[in-house]
Amino acid sequence: MKSLVLSAQYLLSNTIMKYLLLLLFIPILSTAQVSGPRWYVKIGAGFGTKGFLPAELSPKSLMPSNSSFDLADGTIQDMTNSVDSLGQRSYVHDTYTKGLNYYLGAGYKLSKYWGIEMGVLWLQGGKITSHNVNDNNPLLGQGAIIDVNTYARGLAVIPSLTLDIPLNEKWLIQAHAGLTVPVYGKIYHDAVINAQHTFIGPMTGVLNAETQATFSLGINGGVGIHRKLGKRVEVFFDVIAQHMNLNGKHLKVVRYDLTIQGNAVNQLETNPGAYHSEINFVNELTAQSNNKASNANIDESKPKDDLLVTSPFSNVGFGAGIMFWLGKTE
Repeated sequence: MKSLVLSAQYLLSNTIMKYLLLLLFIPILSTAQVSGPRWYVKIGAGFGTKGFLPAELSPKSLMPSNSSFDLADGTIQDMTNSVDSLGQRSYVHDTYTKGLNYYLGAGYKLSKYWGIEMGVLWLQGGKITSHNVNDNNPLLGQGAIIDVNTYARGLAVIPSLTLDIPLNEKWLIQAHAGLTVPVYGKIYHDAVINAQHTFIGPMTGVLNAETQATFSLGINGGVGIHRKLGKRVEVFFDVIAQHMNLNGKHLKVVRYDLTIQGNAVNQLETNPGAYHSEINFVNELTAQSNNKASNANIDESKPKDDLLVTSPFSNVGFGAGIMFWLGKTE
């Protein structure tokens, strides 16, 4: 069933992308003339939020096992928060594209109204947090606390089509639609453990992991107001929405330290082998998968296979910046 859902999502994304690419060529047929410069560059900054769009998928993070200090026995779980003493929990619904982003782009006016633009965006994602109090953890003990912070950093290329609607000589409305193509980035997971085990005693831990995503495409669009400050300069303010989810490709644990009764232990050295510190994400687990749950004959020198995780990158955001027109002016 999961593979069917993924196939349907893939076909839908392909259909949307075909129509968007077709739209990019429609304005070329326009014969309306442009007075003044056609080329421009722009720079801006923005802030993304979940906005009015509910997160389709909860952020996930790697959690230690309840019965083993070997992280390979842990699980990838939806991030949750403890909300009362009975252990009831609430899911964390958030998007990795909340926080600051910085944009640099260049465009060309095809006609008085239509244009094309190519930009690059750097995401400086804000932290998504969860606070869990374990009321009955066999390994960590009563009242063990696990705090998780996760965030994203990345670079995306954004080709888009623009439509200008002049209001008067100085003001205009600009709408744009295009693709979001991530080209570089990671999702970071930082967990801190504080526990007081009945027999082992005080225990603290630090876990740091990084996730790389598979190639993916998103769609985005927005509308903004522009104000001309002369023949070469415009300032703008945009409202933007994006739909994109990223599938995990590979996770690597870069640090897992436990301190028990004052003695620090590097768990990555205690449990050598890629199986104990790396994960390759797959669509399903089979008898050939490198996972104890489905295969008794695992290869500890290779990463663990685990089920695919998908991270939400949809958002509603706001941006502002400045444009500079290039070339001769009338």
